[in-house]
Amino acid sequence: MTSATAGSRHNWETDLERYRTRAVQVLDTHLPATTGCTECGDPWPCARACTAELVLEL
Repeated sequence: MTSATAGSRHNWETDLERYRTRAVQVLDTHLPATTGCTECGDPWPCARACTAELVLEL
């Protein structure tokens, strides 16, 4: 029998790793350019890049 705490922690770690992987992918495509973000065109730093940075800090 697995406790709820152990099961929740395992899922949380798996989720965090997936979020980190996705954050790296976002930062590989959302890059600064003279006209804003190369991917979405928003002013740099774009919201997606900022969010990805925040995820990597977790």
